[in-house]
Amino acid sequence: MNLVTQLRRGHLLKHTDLSGLGLELGPYDQPTVFKTEAQVRYLDWKNREQLVRECTHPDLIEQIPEIDYVVSSNRYGDYISDKFDYIIANHVMEHAPNMIQWLADLCAMMNDGGILFLALPDKKFSFDKYRPDTALSHFVAEYLAGVEEIPREHQLECEIYYDEAFVNRPMDVRDKLNLDRISEKLKAPPHVGIHSHVFDSETIESKVLKPILMMGFLTFNLVDFVAARGETGGEMIIILRKERPDVQLTTEEFYTASGGMEKRAAEAESRATLAESDLARAQAMLADTRRILADAEGKLGETMDKLRTSQTELQASNAVIAEFVSSTSWRITAPLRRIVTALRGNGARGHTHAG
Repeated sequence: MNLVTQLRRGHLLKHTDLSGLGLELGPYDQPTVFKTEAQVRYLDWKNREQLVRECTHPDLIEQIPEIDYVVSSNRYGDYISDKFDYIIANHVMEHAPNMIQWLADLCAMMNDGGILFLALPDKKFSFDKYRPDTALSHFVAEYLAGVEEIPREHQLECEIYYDEAFVNRPMDVRDKLNLDRISEKLKAPPHVGIHSHVFDSETIESKVLKPILMMGFLTFNLVDFVAARGETGGEMIIILRKERPDVQLTTEEFYTASGGMEKRAAEAESRATLAESDLARAQAMLADTRRILADAEGKLGETMDKLRTSQTELQASNAVIAEFVSSTSWRITAPLRRIVTALRGNGARGHTHAG
């Protein structure tokens, strides 16, 4: 089990103990829940034999499970009559041409209180990073119009904004905006991996999920959300519970013009302000240190001057003493000094004996 699957399971198990009947869409070789541990069923557009036949990595074949429900459209309810306690869809929602209808169909397939676990890519970490976020109005229009195919608008987006770095090719705006090339591409069926819609984990809550729930399209509550990070594969986690919606969304959150970009700019400005404040404090501390050092240097200078003066005076005194000791007077008075010293010694001894 790889790290991404482990992280998905960690978030899933916070909201369900897997005790009921589960459904996982498109598990391929990395199911989130295994049949050996729970009553879970798998859904895909192809059966196991087809998946094995098309698999380009032989070492993965043994991990591809049997498929319980083989479907040929996104309207899964046309093929399944069972009700589920949890449904798992990893990297599926972004492919659904009519996202609101897709979510509504899953909701209809679930028991009350059931958990819908969604993992989907944040465009910042995928080949869609240059595409604009899909707007709420687009989702609503698709739902009301009953759209069932990938919108031509998003096919065109893919042709113009696809990040060629993902296939080791340089980005060339002249090629990207070549109308003949675009027209030729659009004549072919959409690529199987095309994303009908793109999302940014910094804006999807306030711009898409909460508004859709507030509008009453779905009987879901948003109970958990985990933003995408590079170390987790660049995918976000969304967990919905089938129950009456209770959504908190402020006017400011919904109408913030640039969402994540504005948030990042505010964070950057805050960091810059903190950095300026830290720099100012550091500069003040440096100035204080310099003043203290200057004072210390001044006091050290005064001490050194006094020391030099004392040394000069000591040298002068020593010279006077040396001159006096070597003088004639000192030699002549030597016998007298010895007598005086002896008398002092006898006096001291006598005083001690008397005591």
